[in-house]
Amino acid sequence: MSRRAVGGLLALVGVLLLGACEPSTPSGEKADPNAAVNGALDAFAAQTAIAYRVGADTLNVTRAGLVQGTLSLQDQQVGVLRAGGALYLRAPSQYWQAQGMQGDRAAEYGARWSRSVLPFELGSLAPADVVRTLRGAVSATTPAERLVLADGTDVFDVGGLRVTARQPYRVVSIDPTLLGPVAAQALGTTPVTVHAVTDLPALQAAFGQSSHDLGQPFVAGPVIATTVSANNLTCTAGGSCTDVVRVENRLIGDAPAASARLVLKSAVTSAQLGAQECGQELVAPLNDSATMTCSVRFTLPKLTGSAKVAAVPTVTAEPVAVVDPAAVDREVATELG
Repeated sequence: MSRRAVGGLLALVGVLLLGACEPSTPSGEKADPNAAVNGALDAFAAQTAIAYRVGADTLNVTRAGLVQGTLSLQDQQVGVLRAGGALYLRAPSQYWQAQGMQGDRAAEYGARWSRSVLPFELGSLAPADVVRTLRGAVSATTPAERLVLADGTDVFDVGGLRVTARQPYRVVSIDPTLLGPVAAQALGTTPVTVHAVTDLPALQAAFGQSSHDLGQPFVAGPVIATTVSANNLTCTAGGSCTDVVRVENRLIGDAPAASARLVLKSAVTSAQLGAQECGQELVAPLNDSATMTCSVRFTLPKLTGSAKVAAVPTVTAEPVAVVDPAAVDREVATELG
């Protein structure tokens, strides 16, 4: 009897040890994946703002489609702001060169924000819009797989949509292909993790910082042709010379709510006095004319006589968007305040 008792005890201990060596499985095996998906999507649609994280980038998108954050485009990290129905990008010159811009122009664009468009409308990442898209992409018949993520989160993977398997249900990540091929091209191939934005004042401050940094953003796409219609150089006996230039600008393309940023550079030269440059920047109405001026001062030699002076002006132009930061602040406050 003693041997049988000992043997039974060893067998029991063996079972316990073997059980302890088996990999853990999610608890609640009878949880309903359809209920989890529906609950998670309902909660997602109700959020004021969602943070989408793709690698090192984070896009914060509000329920009305306002967007703030960064996104990798053309292998470059690009600042993004969408407000007032327009999209603004803060991208390095390499991004603009990849769009076909020449080096000098791309460098100018790389130094400031630009109003632009993307093939994928970032405003469609508004929570309710994403939920409508996901409900069309997955259904009650889509196979569900039960997983435990590396951080211990118990999830259902339903065709690339991952939601928590336990209440409170929430969306954990989304395969970009569920949002359509254009979205997948913009967001990449790895799952996009999502989080509800809980610190709304901080997000409002981030929107405000971006909107006030806009200044006068370029408008990417259209170009402006300029013509110098008049050029009048006058000089005084004290050596000061002023170049007065009349410039006509013509928009090629479409740029609503925009103006022309004109840049004058005038090379003022004299065989006796040398060469100097001057310039002026001016924002003027599109398809209109403007007068620009700039001045130089020569050091005159202690000699009598006269010197011939000439000026050669060059004018370049870019369309710039007309932005009211206060209007953007009000729009964001309505959303997040």
